[in-house]
Amino acid sequence: MELRHLRTFAAAAELQSFTQAARRLSLTQAAVSQHVAALEKELKVSLFARSGRSVSPTDAGRRLYDYARRILDLLAEAEHEVGDASQVVRGTLSIAASTVPAESLLPELLLEFHERHPDVRPVVIVSDSAAATRAVENDEAELGFIGEPPHASQLASRPLASDELVLVLPAEHELARRKRLKPADLAGLSFLMREPGSGSRRCVEHALEQAGLSPGELTVALEMNSNDAIRRAVERGAGAAFLSRAVVKHELEAGRLKTVAVEGFTAERQLYLITHVGRIATPPARAFLEFLGEKLPARGEPVR
Repeated sequence: MELRHLRTFAAAAELQSFTQAARRLSLTQAAVSQHVAALEKELKVSLFARSGRSVSPTDAGRRLYDYARRILDLLAEAEHEVGDASQVVRGTLSIAASTVPAESLLPELLLEFHERHPDVRPVVIVSDSAAATRAVENDEAELGFIGEPPHASQLASRPLASDELVLVLPAEHELARRKRLKPADLAGLSFLMREPGSGSRRCVEHALEQAGLSPGELTVALEMNSNDAIRRAVERGAGAAFLSRAVVKHELEAGRLKTVAVEGFTAERQLYLITHVGRIATPPARAFLEFLGEKLPARGEPVR
């Protein structure tokens, strides 16, 4: 079993493409096919299932990848320790995120991660939880950060932080001087809400029902898919909103916005990291997952 064949196989497994593996290793696509075929002939198993232009490892391929990755990582470690050659992680890291983790959790994490791995280029797609989940399901993103646990069996999730959604009012609003509102008081307000695919909205609607108020009783003046746009609109007096406390932290400290408690209303949730269990992580994704393991042990602490 030749080391160059294992290196080619591992690249093809990570990228799920012979063409992209050839580009990464500066080989021809024919050479990639030959290396994989040599391994398959030697091991007498099929290592990839072919579907159009993409390939995915078979069960045998996934088992071999685990060994290949360990061998290649051990080789890199030996080169680093003995030959004083640093192991550099390069490439693109695709991330799909809903707005709260994108605005309050990811910026600081990505900045520190970039300091460790300057040759990795993160690309973040910001949407709502439903769209971010679909992006990971459909292999449009390797990692997802969302505001509710996924229901798809092919996705794995782990809680990273907790998030509290609160009623936010303009500082000069007459109800902003109250310490507590009754659920019935909300019926007289105009609300700016997230779109129906938002995990924040589903969390708020569930909390309203628990407080004895149907979400349909609220007057929704405007729906937007941006927490930042809603926050600014509330600040300008356009209405009330339920937003993450982390999103309005600076406005609350500056006194431009106010939060008021609502009797029986508690909207707390977890923010989750999601991955696809059937796909092998690329080196940039593995590096980021290891980094997250150091920075965010799964304690569910509040986002700041």
